[in-house]
Amino acid sequence: MKSRISMFLSVASLAALSVCIPGSVYAQQDWKAVLGGQSKDMGRLAIAFLPNELWIHEGDNITWTSGSGEIHTVSFLIAGQAYNNFMVGCPGYSPSGTSFDGSKCVSTPPLVTGQSFTVNFPKPGNYSLVCLVHPHMTGVIHVLAASATLPHDQAFYDEQGAEQRKSLLTDTDNHRDMDDMLSAHVLANKNSVTAGIGEMSVTGAGFESLSVVRFLKGTIEIRKGETIEWTNLDPALPHTITFGKEPANPIPPSGNVPLTLDADGVLHATISSQGDNVHSGFIVAASENQVGVPQSSPGNTRFRITFTEAGTYNYICALHDNLGMVGKVIVRSY
Repeated sequence: MKSRISMFLSVASLAALSVCIPGSVYAQQDWKAVLGGQSKDMGRLAIAFLPNELWIHEGDNITWTSGSGEIHTVSFLIAGQAYNNFMVGCPGYSPSGTSFDGSKCVSTPPLVTGQSFTVNFPKPGNYSLVCLVHPHMTGVIHVLAASATLPHDQAFYDEQGAEQRKSLLTDTDNHRDMDDMLSAHVLANKNSVTAGIGEMSVTGAGFESLSVVRFLKGTIEIRKGETIEWTNLDPALPHTITFGKEPANPIPPSGNVPLTLDADGVLHATISSQGDNVHSGFIVAASENQVGVPQSSPGNTRFRITFTEAGTYNYICALHDNLGMVGKVIVRSY
């Protein structure tokens, strides 16, 4: 009898230990998160860290895996550091598995679908996370002491990331006729195209957004001598209007785009041949104004082209044509 009681107490003690000291609290862990997301047709993008806020222990790792054909970076800058674009890095790129403790910046190169990157966090602290391609795409990593109790486990983050992704990609506010708008029907006597749309949202850790990377009703028909205007309605994501050869650097307009603006501040080019190469450069909203920082100049969200000769002219967004952002202009002589 005594041996049975002793055995029972031993088993009960081990069970109690397993409850009171879970591995998730004291053992080093490898956490997982997702970098961006997209719809099946790649027309909608979740510009977000999924999720964008995690609590982990000192010594833990986080591995981000890209879920989008749109490029993203996982970047940690040090306090007071100036922001660089993704082509510069932070500056430079870091190898996967590198550590970040707030003393030296860490950044991935641009990552696309299926590519992963791991960061180790050896020191407690609260660290800001940013994508250098999309500076509005932010998050926070809370690194706690090894003895601290964590509020969530991996299953929670998996579910939260999936919910955030679904919420962004299925958002239909102001887009109820999206399927029709993305159709390839030729629209006669229409002289304007929407070059992408988007919406910003916020969580407790930072910003994220939905972007529709399509020319809405972008296959159109006009008469010779008429002008088309493209407008980017995405609050954060840049697009281009590119006819002919893609430039090596997509940021500035091509050299044949006059620097003299129309009276309302819009760049205006002319295409007179199907062999012409015309590129708008980035069309995107101005940066948000901040206290103590000089006011931003007006954003360059529109681009115009006058077509002087009949023909069929294919165009793309040089940043997102791989995701299906293409269009066509049919110019009639009558």
